[in-house]
Amino acid sequence: WAFVPRGGDGRLVVCASSVTRPTQPRSLPLQATKQATFGAGCFWKPAEEMLKADGVIDTVAGYTGKPDATKAPNYDQVCFSRDWVEGVRVTYDDSKLSYTELLDIFFEAQEPKVGSRQYGSFIFPHDAEQEKAAKEWVATSSENNKRRDDGITPYFSVIEPLSKFYQAEGYHQRYWEKQRPRFAGIFALLMVSTGVFDQFIPMEYARDVQTFGSAAAIVLGLYQVLERQIDNKVVEL
Repeated sequence: WAFVPRGGDGRLVVCASSVTRPTQPRSLPLQATKQATFGAGCFWKPAEEMLKADGVIDTVAGYTGKPDATKAPNYDQVCFSRDWVEGVRVTYDDSKLSYTELLDIFFEAQEPKVGSRQYGSFIFPHDAEQEKAAKEWVATSSENNKRRDDGITPYFSVIEPLSKFYQAEGYHQRYWEKQRPRFAGIFALLMVSTGVFDQFIPMEYARDVQTFGSAAAIVLGLYQVLERQIDNKVVEL
């Protein structure tokens, strides 16, 4: 409420006044965020699998492992080179997940190919602490005969110094999360175009529905191709 003069007779009137008060910043939970970088085979699935782990905040698919890199590569350059590694940059909450525990998650999520650098198994420590933990993890896991069903052991993982990390093209990010519904959609549309659902559609509309299904499947397929040309920016993180 405020008193304000009215006219020239000196009278005062009481009126409501809206006063903007500074709002207190919303309290957000603190996260002890750290980052880790791995080479885990084709980055699509490992990036998705590690993101499911409690304590992992984010994963980014990218290119790394080339110490003398001066500019960002594209996917074709990585595929036709023997220098690059398909990597995954992991951001995690260190108060929930230790680096050693993250190494165990990486070990199970990776899909390395023996003899391939691009799809090899690599650990790129971000500091001396991570390097020490990685070496101890390899030694301890090997002593305990840690082995996956496919024969992969910790000795498959090479520890290399951290080099520049380039976030891969947008169509590589959350790849399977995007592709599964698309593939399902294309499949469903192709089924429509073949007349599988004609028994549920009035006869006079069946031909139109089939045509629509075929056209929509083609459009979605073309988008899949065009996306690689449109969403193709690679940036250094």
